Amino acid sequence: MAEGYGVSVWCLDSMQTGRYVSGARAVAQSIYRRLTTPRGTLRGGAEESTYGLDLPGLVGAATEPADLAALPVRIQAELLKDDRIARVTATVTDATLGPGETTVTVELAVTLNDSQGSFTLTLAVDSVNVGILGSLPS
Repeated sequence: MAEGYGVSVWCLDSMQTGRYVSGARAVAQSIYRRLTTPRGTLRGGAEESTYGLDLPGLVGAATEPADLAALPVRIQAELLKDDRIARVTATVTDATLGPGETTVTVELAVTLNDSQGSFTLTLAVDSVNVGILGSLPS
């Protein structure tokens, strides 16, 4: 099951020491990390300097409807940097909670490059947090 995706340390908000993840679940967690990591914060070379999108920062800085309208394309472009992903479609819906507070729901339809198939991942994003709605793929 883990052949094409490797094994990674479990890395979501609730860190679980000694727990590993593989398969499509590893890709889903990688997507989460990629979308929550501010660009340029990873050490390394050229690839590391262009890793990440910082969704909370983008949502918090969104002041115009056009800012939110551009998010699906930016998310898709970022996720397609991962060679385990063949296709991804991002749908962003927004719900304004109050003055200056925006929360968006990001639904991702991800098709993987091998027989592992596809999955959906839904995220709730505000200017501070990203939460996974529902469950991760198996």
